[in-house]
Amino acid sequence: MSVLLSEPAALAAELGPADNLLIVLDFDGTLAPIVDRPDDARPTSGAIDALRRLVTRTTVAMLSGRSVDDLLARLPELPVILAGGHGAQIRATDGSVLDLIDVTTVTATLDTTQTAVEQVVDDGIGWFVERKPTSLAVHHRLVPESEVDERLPRVRALLEQHNGDEPGFEVVAGKSVLEIRPRSIDKGKALARIADQVPDLTPVMIGEDVTDEDAFRSAIARGGHAIVVSTDDRETTAHARLADPDAVVALLDLLGRAPTAH
Repeated sequence: MSVLLSEPAALAAELGPADNLLIVLDFDGTLAPIVDRPDDARPTSGAIDALRRLVTRTTVAMLSGRSVDDLLARLPELPVILAGGHGAQIRATDGSVLDLIDVTTVTATLDTTQTAVEQVVDDGIGWFVERKPTSLAVHHRLVPESEVDERLPRVRALLEQHNGDEPGFEVVAGKSVLEIRPRSIDKGKALARIADQVPDLTPVMIGEDVTDEDAFRSAIARGGHAIVVSTDDRETTAHARLADPDAVVALLDLLGRAPTAH
């Protein structure tokens, strides 16, 4: 379904006291603006301060395709749960880490795929091949449209030929990116695992990309809320929509400052 654009204040009032909520956030396009190069992404203005207030009230988690180490570098000294690699690895606020997949089981496939893809795009314009511990992403945001039309089908074919490799892979298309990842891992499963640790809290998932739809469904299945961040009124399972990361930060700030539930 499509959803109307929400105002942060109205949405904060609908969600109620932060003390009752498990806040789960994607990073790129949700807490940080989308940039041409993933390495350049930083939380939008006010995001860190809003999170610092919010974590004194309730449990907050970041759920991203980025690695846990990458998220740690971008969110320094914040006591939040970090779920990286679409949930392949979860770092608790005490620093303990849970691996949901053995990285060594996917390394060979990702190595082979990366080598093959780089041979296809190496002399192209604007391609960026991003290797992560449990996945491989091929970004084409900066690639001329004619070159996308010519080379992207070849890239997709290279990724899809490994779908049958052990332990099982799938190719997921996001905004100007194709990614191969283990089939057993998705953001919905990660959200469920995080929510199991705080069963008294109602999950609120805020995300921007199609990879967040699994987490939206997981939150809704638990009686929670799903909020998509998009200027486009696209089809989504989310119940509400915010325009951009600035609106997300406004919502987080309101939740962090609102009266407590008791």
